[in-house]
Amino acid sequence: MFKRISLAAALAAAVVLPALAATPYDKPGFVTKVENGRLWVFKEGSKELEQFEQHGEPTINVSRIGEGPEGMTLKAPGNDVIDAYMATK
Repeated sequence: MFKRISLAAALAAAVVLPALAATPYDKPGFVTKVENGRLWVFKEGSKELEQFEQHGEPTINVSRIGEGPEGMTLKAPGNDVIDAYMATK
């Protein structure tokens, strides 16, 4: 049986769901985003995550080339975030 979904509901879901979508790389206390083959790591609920979602790549960030899952480059607002993320199982 098929359900009908209004166009407005479908468009709302298309806008909201990507922002809420988890990646397979999320760990407890962290939110990750994959952009251009790079894994961005943020502390859950951080102002940096909010800024990233609103404005894109932060002006100040650190990169660790090839140190992420599947050899991805890790990017984060600071080394402390990457260190904590990597230490979390």
